[in-house]
Amino acid sequence: MQIYNTLTHKKDEFKPIEAGKVKMYVCGVTVYMPPHLGHARTYVGYDVIKSYFEYLGYSVFYVRNITDAGSIVGDADQGDDKIVLKANEMKVHPMELIDMNIRAMWYYLDSLRCARPNISPRATGHILDIISAVQEMIDRGYAYILDGDVYCDVTKIKDYGILSGNTLENLNAGARIEIKDGKHSPYDFTVWKKAQPNSVLRWPSPWGEGYPGWHIECTVMSTKYLGEKFDIHGGGRDLAFPHHENEIAQSRALGHDIPANYFVHTGMLLAEDGSKMSKSAGNYVTIEDAMAKYGARALRWFFVSSHYRSPVKFGDNVMQASNAGLERIENFIFNLKQETFGSYNAKLSALLAEFRENFEREMNDDFNTPNAIAALFDFIKEANVIVTAHDYDEKNKAEILEYLNKIDSIFKCFDILHESKKDDRAERVQRLIDERNEYRKAKNYQKADELKAEIVALGVELQDNKDGTTTFRLI
Repeated sequence: MQIYNTLTHKKDEFKPIEAGKVKMYVCGVTVYMPPHLGHARTYVGYDVIKSYFEYLGYSVFYVRNITDAGSIVGDADQGDDKIVLKANEMKVHPMELIDMNIRAMWYYLDSLRCARPNISPRATGHILDIISAVQEMIDRGYAYILDGDVYCDVTKIKDYGILSGNTLENLNAGARIEIKDGKHSPYDFTVWKKAQPNSVLRWPSPWGEGYPGWHIECTVMSTKYLGEKFDIHGGGRDLAFPHHENEIAQSRALGHDIPANYFVHTGMLLAEDGSKMSKSAGNYVTIEDAMAKYGARALRWFFVSSHYRSPVKFGDNVMQASNAGLERIENFIFNLKQETFGSYNAKLSALLAEFRENFEREMNDDFNTPNAIAALFDFIKEANVIVTAHDYDEKNKAEILEYLNKIDSIFKCFDILHESKKDDRAERVQRLIDERNEYRKAKNYQKADELKAEIVALGVELQDNKDGTTTFRLI
C-alpha cells in the first residue's frame, strides 16, 4: 500500500509500527459552532481510510480529539477564545455551547455513517497533562514565560518547517508580522495563554490562571493514547501549517521524534464554481441543509466518490451526477438479487476476481476511491449482460453479494444489499404482477396499466425485462 505522506511530499509504502495494527490520530472539531460541510468531507475521508485498513485485516485504533478550549479567533496567539466569544454572542454559558455542538457533531457524523473513534478526548479533560508538558518544555529550555503566556521557542527547534516547508528562513523572507516585545521570534507560538479578566474557561497553573494553546492540546492527547510514535496523523489540508508543524516542534521540544510516520491531509470543499464557500459570498451550505436536500447517504456517497486529497466542488449538478452513479449500482444489485435460472457461470466468477484485483490495486494507491469505483462500474457493465439474461446461479449471486458487502463496509452506501427480499407486501405484489402479465400476454394493455398503477401505489418499483419477466423492488 502507498500513502501520500505530507512529511516526505510523496507516496510512501505503508509500514505499520506494529504488525497488523494501525494507530491513527485525526484532529477534531473546535466546538464553538456545529461542524460544517468541510468537516463532514474530512471525517468521511478518514472513515474510508480506517475502513479500508479494516478491510485488509488491520486492527485500527482511532483517536480524534475535541477542541473545547484554547482556540483563538483567526487561530492566532492573542485575542478572544472562539468558544467564549460565541457563547457571549448567544448569551449562553460556554460549557452549554460546547455540549450543544458536541451533540450536533455526533448526530451529523453518525448520520453520515462514520464509525466513532475508539477515543474522543476533550482538551479540558487533559489540563494537568498539558501543564506537565509545558513545564517540561520550559525545563528543557524550549519554552519561556512572557507576561503570563508561555511560548515555544521555534528558533531552537531542529528542522522547523520540515512538514510544510515554512522554515524560519522562508517565513522571514515573506511578509513581516508584528512581534510582541520580549518574544524571541515572531513565529514563537503560545503553549499556555494567560486568561483575560472576563474569560470563563481558565485553570490555575504555575504561570497564573490561563488555558492551553491549541497546538499543545493535540500533542498531549495524541501521545497520551497512542504513544510517542504512531502511524498516521491526519486532518484537513489547512492544518498542515501552523497546527501540525507546531505539533512536530512541540514533540521535538519534549525530547521526542516526529510523532507520526505518515502525515495525511484531506482536500478542501469548494462551491460548485470552484470558489471558497463563505457566508458573505452566499454560497455557504450547512450540513443540516445538505442532508435535508440530498439525504445523508447521498452526501456520503458524494464524498467517498472523490479522492480524499483532492479539492472537491459541491453543488446540485455534481450531486445529481453522483446520485445517478449510486442508482446505477443499486439497480445492478436489485437485478442480481432476483431469482436465478442458469447454471454456474465461470465467466461471471472471473469478472468478479478481476474486479477484486482492480479494486484493491486502486485502493492500495493512496485510497483512490474514484478509480476503485470506476473499476466497480466496469465490472457492472460486463456482469450486467449475464445478470439480465439470468445466466447464472445462486452460487454466483452469493459470491458477488458477499464481495459487494465487503466493499460496502468501506463505502457504507449500498443499502439495497441489506434489504430483505420480501416484506408483508411481497406475496401480494407477486400475485398482482402475475395477473398483470396475463393481461399483457392477452394484449389487454389498459387492464395491465391499471394493475401497474395499483402495484406502484403499494411502494414498488417495477422492471419489465426483455425476456418477458417482471422483477420488482419494494421501496
